[in-house]
Amino acid sequence: MSLSQAPNRIGNYSIIELIGEGATSNVYHAQHVKSLASVAIKQLRRQSEIYRSMFTTEVDLGKKMRHRNIVRVLDADLTDPGGPYLVMEYINGTALDHHDRENTLPTIQTVMSVIEQVAHALRYAASLGVVHRDVKPGNIILMPNGVAKLSDFGCAIPASEMGAVVAGSLAYMSPEQLDGEALDQRADIYALGAVIYRLLTGRHTFDADNTFDARIAILNYPVIPVETYRKKLPQELIHVINRALEKDKDRRYASWDEFIRDFGNAAHKIRMSDYDMDLYRGFSMSTQSVLSSYMAADRAFSRSEYSKSGFSRSTMPESYGI
Repeated sequence: MSLSQAPNRIGNYSIIELIGEGATSNVYHAQHVKSLASVAIKQLRRQSEIYRSMFTTEVDLGKKMRHRNIVRVLDADLTDPGGPYLVMEYINGTALDHHDRENTLPTIQTVMSVIEQVAHALRYAASLGVVHRDVKPGNIILMPNGVAKLSDFGCAIPASEMGAVVAGSLAYMSPEQLDGEALDQRADIYALGAVIYRLLTGRHTFDADNTFDARIAILNYPVIPVETYRKKLPQELIHVINRALEKDKDRRYASWDEFIRDFGNAAHKIRMSDYDMDLYRGFSMSTQSVLSSYMAADRAFSRSEYSKSGFSRSTMPESYGI
């Protein structure tokens, strides 16, 4: 839909531009006609009973949430003739689906910061009994100041409920979500694990040519090891990814507290490391292999030259503290 086809006004808001178009709704950048405050308006386009019910749930849940890393719902009107709509804070940032391809990947430090923030937002949602069900890069907005915001609770449901329909984004769905089971926070933990995988590799956790094959892979096949696409990640981080992506939810992290603890330890190790963990970011595996061989040879040469200099560990004076 172009702006010329968009409404000029929704409620007390003038429409500035269309900024998002989903399967069931449109999102606009808008301005309050009196206060001139910038907001985002999400208006339901498909108005079947199921979608209206999901939209009402999104409004109800959104009004309860107050968290630094969750986009705030400010107002709503479920009876507007043009379609039910909700008003949200306008976030001047970039959705991370702009940075989830091999040649656009964010730095590993950025990934660590974003995931930590989103994990805390999802822990907060879980404390209110909410399962997001659609955690993906496109629903994470990174602001210029480094603050990450989780958006779009349009698929959210109360924990332990099945929901009217199976909803979410296939590539980030846990097996139990795909099967239509009742969900808890472990489904969102799986999804965030898939987000980490995507932001580090530019790839999905499975290899499939179509939706049918993707469903089969998610339900039955092991996740492709993250090391297949990104060399030299620390084992602590690989462990977190693998555990978050366990197909059996009982082997996954049982709570956000557990996830945040382990992920925080991995993030600390990365931040304290003097090794350039972005060396392989954005390169194909063949190029990564060449880089790895070059770096190994360079380290071997450096060790050899260090040894020739006569300053081995055994001959260093104790005053050097080694």
